[in-house]
Amino acid sequence: MLICLASVLLLHLYAGNLEDLEQMRKNLPEAMEVTAKICNLDGSMDHGLKIKEELLSKLLKSESVAEPAASVQLLADIGAPGAGDRKRVPALEAVGVNCLKGAGDLRPEDVFLPEGTTLAFLASDERKCLADRALLEDKGYRTGDRMVLDLFCYRYGDYHEVFCEPLEQCEYEIAGMVDAGGAEYPELILPLGAVRDSYARAGYPFLANSFSFVVKNPLELNAFKEEMHSLGFLPVSVGAELHYEGNALVVRDESFIKAAERIEENLTLLRGFLPLILFITAGAGYLTAHLFIQDRRQEYALFRSMGLGRVKSGLVFSAEYLLLAAAGCGLGTLCARAAVPESGSRLLAVAAVSMGCCIPGMLAAFVSMSRRGVMQLLARKD
Repeated sequence: MLICLASVLLLHLYAGNLEDLEQMRKNLPEAMEVTAKICNLDGSMDHGLKIKEELLSKLLKSESVAEPAASVQLLADIGAPGAGDRKRVPALEAVGVNCLKGAGDLRPEDVFLPEGTTLAFLASDERKCLADRALLEDKGYRTGDRMVLDLFCYRYGDYHEVFCEPLEQCEYEIAGMVDAGGAEYPELILPLGAVRDSYARAGYPFLANSFSFVVKNPLELNAFKEEMHSLGFLPVSVGAELHYEGNALVVRDESFIKAAERIEENLTLLRGFLPLILFITAGAGYLTAHLFIQDRRQEYALFRSMGLGRVKSGLVFSAEYLLLAAAGCGLGTLCARAAVPESGSRLLAVAAVSMGCCIPGMLAAFVSMSRRGVMQLLARKD
C-alpha cells in the first residue's frame, strides 16, 4: 500500500507540474501583451505619420489585430452657422480616434458622460465629440449642445513640408466632457469615422497619423509577422532617410518571447522525464506485485492441493492484491489533493497508469507460479 501510495503521489506531482506549465503557456498572452505600432522607416516617429487609408482598413479587418487605436490629428475652431472665414488660424487642437486610447494618456475615468451613454460612438461615424471642460466653460456650452466646428487637416509636401488646410465646417453634438488634470490631451476628440467622411466630402485622401494595436495571438508570432509583411510593412532601418510615410512596424515582443522560451524549455525538460517516471512507476508496480504473489506460493499450493483450479486460485490472490493496490492509490490521491489541484481527467489517468503498472507484474508472477507443480512450490525455499 505504501509503495502504491508513493507511486500515485509521484505521478500526481509530475502531472500537476506539467499541467501548470501548459496552463501558464496558455495564459501568457493575457498576462503579457505583445503590442505593435506603426512608425516611419528609420523608427524616429510614431505620430504625425502618413498612414494610407487602404492600409488602415486592412489592419482594422485583420484577424491578428486586437484593440486597434488609430488617430488623425486636426486643428479646429468654433464657428457659427453660415460663417465661412476659412483663412483664420485655427486655435484648437482636435483628434479623430476610434477609441479613447488613441487620444493619448486619457483614461475612462477622465471622461464625464451623461448617464446611460458610453464611448462606443468613437468607433462609429456619428457626429458627436468629447470636449475639454475648460473649453466648454469658456465658450458657454454644455453636454448635449451642438456646436459648429471649422476643421483643418494637415497636408504633407514633397520636401518634408507640413501645411494646414481647411477641411470642412460641420456641426457636432457634445457627447461628454474631458477633465484629466495636468495631462496633455487635445481639446476636441472626434470619431474617426466622422473625420474620414469629412475627408471624403472634401476630396482629400485620408491619412491616419498614428496606429497601434495588440497582437491577438502572440503564440503565433511568425504567422503574424508574415501577414504584416504581406501587407507591405518593413522592418525599421536606422540608416534610412527621414520621411513621414508610415510603412514600418515595431513589435514589442522581446519580453514575451523570453518568457515563452523559458516555459517551453521547462516543458521540454519535464516531458523528457516522462519515460523515466513511467519506468520507475512500472518497475515499482511490477516488483511489488511479483514479490506479493511469490510470497503467497505456499497458500497457492494449499489451494491447489484442495482441488481448487489455477484460475480460481489466481482470482483469490488477485482480488486481495488489487484491493491493497486500490487502497494505496486512493490514499495517494488524497495526499496529492492537499498539494496539487486535481482535475477529473488527471485522477482517472493517474489511477489507470498506477494500476496498469501493477497488473502486468501480478499476471507475470501468476503465470510463473502456475507452471510449477504443487510439490515444487512447497519445496522451494526462496
